[in-house]
Amino acid sequence: MAESSSTAHDSAEFKPFVWNPLQGLDHKERQYALFLNDARDVVQGAHTLMELLAWDEDRRDEARSSDGPAPVPLFSAADRASLQRLAIASLGMLHADIECQCEGLEKAR
Repeated sequence: MAESSSTAHDSAEFKPFVWNPLQGLDHKERQYALFLNDARDVVQGAHTLMELLAWDEDRRDEARSSDGPAPVPLFSAADRASLQRLAIASLGMLHADIECQCEGLEKAR
């Protein structure tokens, strides 16, 4: 007999997604893998966000130059500003982490 969905959920264990598995790594390798995981997520997320914002702006610009009805913007002005601040903050944190990694390399020399 098949398990009920509530039974399946009760026994499920949350496993966070990571790009680079951490099992079997020493401390230094683990720290580097964690950094790469975060960096990859931030860069891919910021890249996708900037593509969406540019696409939405291009779509609005094309509509302004045509005689057709203006499309509903994907993002409001407030949403655009919020998403841009998110990208700025995320990239700023990534930059700070990169600087710490570089300082660690300098000290190791």
